[in-house]
Amino acid sequence: MVKKLLFILFLLTFSTAIFAQDIDSKDKNILENSVSGISNVVASPNPFSVTTRIRFTAEEAFEIDFYVKDLLGNTVHAQKVKTKQGSNSIPFYRDDLESGIYIYSLKTKSKVISKRIVIK
Repeated sequence: MVKKLLFILFLLTFSTAIFAQDIDSKDKNILENSVSGISNVVASPNPFSVTTRIRFTAEEAFEIDFYVKDLLGNTVHAQKVKTKQGSNSIPFYRDDLESGIYIYSLKTKSKVISKRIVIK
């Protein structure tokens, strides 16, 4: 039991660094005119038992990819979402997923933001 808790603590500590991605500074000039503007990404409530909402702010209207993966990297949910300028939210339902830790990602043409969600 202690080994499992230590393993989970290890994954929680390092998962943000492992799954977070951004573009290199030298590539920012190339992508200056492309879509990158999502910020303030948060899942609420988190942890959740039935449903949560992924909320974020978009600088303009564009299409993003929304993914949820388990800790082994298997995609358990994927969808394309059309954003609008300003506040946006994506409902996410547990469906038949087991309790545990999952990683959700919002991907634009130049940026991927990934964070953890916990299903009770």
